[in-house]
Amino acid sequence: MWKKIGVLSLSIVSGVVYAGDRLSGDELQEFYSGKTLFVVHHKNGPTRSYFSSDGSLRSLSDSGKERVGRWWIDEDKDLRCVRWNNKNKDFCHYTEKNTDGTHTLIHRGNGKRLVEIKSTKDGDHL
Repeated sequence: MWKKIGVLSLSIVSGVVYAGDRLSGDELQEFYSGKTLFVVHHKNGPTRSYFSSDGSLRSLSDSGKERVGRWWIDEDKDLRCVRWNNKNKDFCHYTEKNTDGTHTLIHRGNGKRLVEIKSTKDGDHL
C-alpha cells in the first residue's frame, strides 16, 4: 500500500512541476497576434517569429534559417496552428503559461515541450 501511495504522490508532484496553464482560443489570439516571439526551438535553437495579425508568419533563427508561412487559432481545440510554405502539413500545438511567466509550445500528440517562449514584443522585431 505504501508503495502505491509513493508512486501516486510522485505522479502528482511531477504533474505539478511540468504542467502549465493551457491558453484558450481568445487568449491564444491575443498572445500571438501582431507579436514577435523570442524563443528557443528544440531543433532550430534561438529564434524570433513574427505572427502578423493578417495570419502571415515569418521566423528567423540565430543560425540564419528563415521560414515563412501562415498561422491561425483552432478555437475548438485551443491550438495554435502553423503551415510553413515549404511543408504540406499543419502543425497545431498547445501553448502553456509557466509559473515563471514564460510560455511553452506543447506537442498535442505526445505532450513534449517543443519551443520555450522566453518573451514577446508587440510588432515586427525580426
